[in-house]
Amino acid sequence: MQAREASPSSPGQTRQTGRTRMLSLVGCALAAALAFSVAAPADAATAQRRDACGWNPGTVSDHPFYEHCATNTNVWIQVTRAFRGDYHRCVGPGKTVLDFDATGAWYDSNYQGGLCSHPGDTGP
Repeated sequence: MQAREASPSSPGQTRQTGRTRMLSLVGCALAAALAFSVAAPADAATAQRRDACGWNPGTVSDHPFYEHCATNTNVWIQVTRAFRGDYHRCVGPGKTVLDFDATGAWYDSNYQGGLCSHPGDTGP
């Protein structure tokens, strides 16, 4: 004996069920599209901001710089240079333009405890 599918009691019920499913799918698709269109720019901005923190090499028209992304501390960074000796520099939040020949810079927690008081101060 074979099982039979239950048939709707009227043809209108089949049409209504199909229409409801279609509207449901369209609604889900629109909600997903809206969610991704709103979230994408925020994620892109966050990723771009994260990439800018720390060492940033210069371009043909700009000097290299160090972007300190914390908002409430000044820290010591170590700066390496191509043609002169390396040194430490105290930087505050935001962008600090470095020497034209800087080849790298990073936060140095081992130098005087890592924190400093006066952005612009330098050390060996």
